[in-house]
Amino acid sequence: MKRTLAVAGKELSHILRDPTSLTIVFLLPLVMIFLYSYALNFDLVNVQTRIIDGAQNEASRDLIRHWLAGDVYRCSVAPERGDAALQKAERDLQDGRIHQILVIPENWNPQAPRRNESHLRFIIDGSDTNTANRIHQSNQRLLQGLGQNRPQAAEQIHTTILHNPALRSADFFVPGLVAILLIMISALLTSLSVSREKENGSIDLLFISPLKSGEIILGKTLPYVGVSLLIEALILATAVFIFQIPFRGSLLVLMPFSLLYILTGLSLGILISTAASNQKAAMFIALLATMLPSIMLSGFIFPLVTLPLVLQVIARLVPATYFLAIIRGVGLKGSSVHHFWQEGLAMLVFTVVLVFLSTRIFSRKREKNL
Repeated sequence: MKRTLAVAGKELSHILRDPTSLTIVFLLPLVMIFLYSYALNFDLVNVQTRIIDGAQNEASRDLIRHWLAGDVYRCSVAPERGDAALQKAERDLQDGRIHQILVIPENWNPQAPRRNESHLRFIIDGSDTNTANRIHQSNQRLLQGLGQNRPQAAEQIHTTILHNPALRSADFFVPGLVAILLIMISALLTSLSVSREKENGSIDLLFISPLKSGEIILGKTLPYVGVSLLIEALILATAVFIFQIPFRGSLLVLMPFSLLYILTGLSLGILISTAASNQKAAMFIALLATMLPSIMLSGFIFPLVTLPLVLQVIARLVPATYFLAIIRGVGLKGSSVHHFWQEGLAMLVFTVVLVFLSTRIFSRKREKNL
């Protein structure tokens, strides 16, 4: 027993001498329970709804008041009506500014007999299948509360699901998986770059070389761009040809944003590699920094509007948040470049900041060792 206790005491001293691992072991469960508790939210909130009132009668005004009274919807009534209002609303739907459109036709009357062909028309963005299903169900419940569940009113409601009419889950999740896998693999590729040099002892050769720190960091990053693009092409081909995911947009639109996203992931990996002491730590940090936030805070599963404000702010620091909107927009909606200039700018800023930080950390370590 004494010898067993001696071994246990020795192991305990090893644990206490490794505060980094000890911190991760205690911190990781807290981070996960915090994220899962707040991010696992199936409540439907802040459904942005554009109402086009073509009837402008007492019945339609009563319907709008009923719609505005709920706590689920955030409604805006279009100032104009007709085709021009509908086209503008559909553009906003494609851009992601609104989630659905409610069109109240001319001469709409909830008391009309079946032969009346004036339908309440819902147009829902189906690119997020979970949200679209819940919006459709919520619409039905709200109309039933208004007394629209009578047989003669059943034919007066018409719902159109855009961008994913069949509401296939794969069409929603697989593009998200592409974004998560791409950032994770890109970060992993470069996270081992500088840390490998440290373990091999060849980092000293880089320290004494005439190369500038920025040149070393960029040189360590650039070779992996081509590798990451090939990996993305493989993932996209698998998604389209194996899982039959529709791709309605243009690869020429997606590729520039993909390149920015890959550079962001590679820059994050090189920052981790520069700061980490060894390859094992670099790989662990890269996985932790990319996979968990990308799954929980990017909109991959849950809409960002359902998150608390603090997590919504943090989500804006997750690169996958921006590329997820791009790949779903281009693939499912056929959106063009001008829809995503803000996302592209955000990823460009991420890349510049990460490369700058990597260069600064590398330069400090270089000065310390010279």
